[in-house]
Amino acid sequence: MPYFERKPFVSALRTATKAVPEQDTLPISQIARGILNAENSTTQQLDGPFHCRKPCRPGETGTILLSFAAPAGADVVDLQFEPGDMISRDGNVLPTDKMSIQPSAVRIPPGQAVDVAVSLTIHDLAEPGQYQGRVYTKGSENTAIVVIFEVVAD
Repeated sequence: MPYFERKPFVSALRTATKAVPEQDTLPISQIARGILNAENSTTQQLDGPFHCRKPCRPGETGTILLSFAAPAGADVVDLQFEPGDMISRDGNVLPTDKMSIQPSAVRIPPGQAVDVAVSLTIHDLAEPGQYQGRVYTKGSENTAIVVIFEVVAD
């Protein structure tokens, strides 16, 4: 009597279908944190996103000009601006220290408008791609402004 019985080999492997990459590459914890912050805060988001019209190369600076207005007959609007990191779809980051906002705070009288320049300096080793981030306003109005900069190969 043999110790084993010989049988024909049958593969248990099945043909796998190719996985389609997800559109959103952010970690789920960051997505959840963003949703909770949006639900728990009074921050509103302006229509946008706002694009830099000119693609930037490493070493260059791109600028988006935003205009803020206070309605006639309303109170004076005080705003302070804070930049956020710029992140590409591939997960590459342009940190906040590369973004400047001039002026960093504004006081807008009723019926008046003020222009604010959002500038991003692209560091020399930046990967090409579309970088998206937010500029936050604090003060009379809490708002998140989505900005997009396109980085092209040198």
